[in-house]
Amino acid sequence: MYRHRRKILAALLFIGLIGLLWGHPVDAGVLASLTRQDETAVSTGDADCLMCHSNHNFTGTFADGEQLSLYVDNNIYDQSVHGPAGLECIACHTDISEYPHHVEQVTCLTCHETEEGDGEMREEYVALEVALPYDDQREMMLAINDSCRSCHEEEFDVALDSAHVKTQVSGNRDAPVCIDCHGGHDISSPNAPRAKISRTCAECHQAVYSTYRSSIHGEALEIESNPDVPTCVDCHGVHSVRGPRNVTFHNDSIILCGKCHSDEKLMEKYDISTAVLDTYLDDFHGRTVNLFRRQNTGIDSNKAVCFDCHGIHNIRAPDDPLSTVYPDNLQDTCQQCHQEATIRFPQAWLSHFVPTWEQTPTLYSVNIIYKFLIPLTIGGFVAYIGLDAGKRWRDKREIIRQVLAEAEEEYDDFDFE
Repeated sequence: MYRHRRKILAALLFIGLIGLLWGHPVDAGVLASLTRQDETAVSTGDADCLMCHSNHNFTGTFADGEQLSLYVDNNIYDQSVHGPAGLECIACHTDISEYPHHVEQVTCLTCHETEEGDGEMREEYVALEVALPYDDQREMMLAINDSCRSCHEEEFDVALDSAHVKTQVSGNRDAPVCIDCHGGHDISSPNAPRAKISRTCAECHQAVYSTYRSSIHGEALEIESNPDVPTCVDCHGVHSVRGPRNVTFHNDSIILCGKCHSDEKLMEKYDISTAVLDTYLDDFHGRTVNLFRRQNTGIDSNKAVCFDCHGIHNIRAPDDPLSTVYPDNLQDTCQQCHQEATIRFPQAWLSHFVPTWEQTPTLYSVNIIYKFLIPLTIGGFVAYIGLDAGKRWRDKREIIRQVLAEAEEEYDDFDFE
């Protein structure tokens, strides 16, 4: 019955067209536009794209047989950073420059066949399936990802030296690219809730994220939505992501931690001393690491940095029994580098402790004495060496003077006849 209707409708349209042409002759070019759709007409906006892509039942099939929904929720796109900016679809989908595209893949039957097969066409049930010009979904994502560079060239170029891109170049095509982290049509503003950053990283680093969530930083971020605690990108970078095995990352980590923990205004809110960085840099660990960092030798200092003692993603408060720097756990922590460390070994190290007259008068006095004793001792040695050198120089000069005087006398007494 449905096919008969279509034949009748087509006949009526044909008769009407003949009548129109009989009474009003038109140019051949106009006739062509009435009888066939121009396949090279450039899209004038997203409305053309949404004619198909607003269809919930619009799907594409890759060469490997995998299917992908090609439905686009325009409301979600309008709420992304690109929507209000007025970017049209072809700004990112640069390979789609003609409309309609891939028309050879679409037939009347694919558009006008309902899923129910009851002969009634309802727009919300129109099933449309096209073949996609990619082997699989990942190939499509990698191809579309290159369009990000046209607007975000600086960020794109910075990422080329990141651990993610290096992993991809090494042969792992699943290494994250722009749209894996930022999304496609639902790209969020950088001012979105910070917790979303770590959850995005968790798509690949689930085990690390689980550890981070139970840390003092992760709990404050996930439970309290604390804007002060670091997320993944605060330590590892945004587009210039560096891996933990990177030598410069290991040496520079003291600055990453110190950036927050030396901020007096920030640390005052949590009653945390800002002396941690200075006390570390005064320690033999910190002095060595900082020397290697400043010289930028590209060589690992092989000395403990902040996360070697406090943990990496599992950082906890020092008074937490699970913390690696909790008193009962310190020996095990020290033994990571000092295998022979005894139970008394950690007690001989001041760590970040700052001696005061009120708490430890003896230790405080010794520190004060050494602050003067060491310079005075060294100064005394320098003065002694200076005086000794001066005396030796004067003695030597006197000997030379005497030798010259004796030589002059002998010369005067010499009889040349």
